Amino acid sequence: MKCTVLLFSFLWSISLIAQKKHVPFSGELLFKAQRVIPMDSIQEHMLIYAKDSLLKVINFSSNMGKQELIKHLSKEKSFLLLETTKGKYAIRTNYSKYQDTTLSYSFKKKLGAKRIAGMKAKKLSVTFTDIDKKFSFYYFKHIPANYGSAYTNFPGLVVEYYLPTDEGMYQYTLTEFKRIDPPLTLFMVPTDYKRVSIEEFMEEMSKP
Repeated sequence: MKCTVLLFSFLWSISLIAQKKHVPFSGELLFKAQRVIPMDSIQEHMLIYAKDSLLKVINFSSNMGKQELIKHLSKEKSFLLLETTKGKYAIRTNYSKYQDTTLSYSFKKKLGAKRIAGMKAKKLSVTFTDIDKKFSFYYFKHIPANYGSAYTNFPGLVVEYYLPTDEGMYQYTLTEFKRIDPPLTLFMVPTDYKRVSIEEFMEEMSKP
């Protein structure tokens, strides 16, 4: 009987730890992005809506315009929404590609923290394979990393980070954090969008 009670207590503890580690999150996150290498004054923005296992990432870029990505985390599906002169498309994308950056990097937890968007963020030291410099990143420990748009293997949601691109190095910083419950319709593919694979989309674009 005593062994049964101990076993039950052990399993209950594991269950609580697992629940704590994978707490569903719902809310709205607004990031500002700025190119820091080479430096320029143009700011871009990224808006993320989260509802349990659903995610919508909206990028506002001066070069690319508005881009929307819908992710179904539990089903490992994602759709890129694009408006073109030939119509509106919901392109089925490779979930693993958008699950994390394809860059090669390593990270270590560091002492130190600061407040970002009114909340405490913990520090990481990040090193990229092809860049001879260490970068300081910050993350929210209490929100899972996969609710972000990059670095989803971190120990929490990254809220200040650097992202190397072909155009240079960009710094992203969380500026607004809201715990809200977005409507389910926000994460649905609009009915006037045609669902296609990337191959079908390219074929459509090549038609005269």
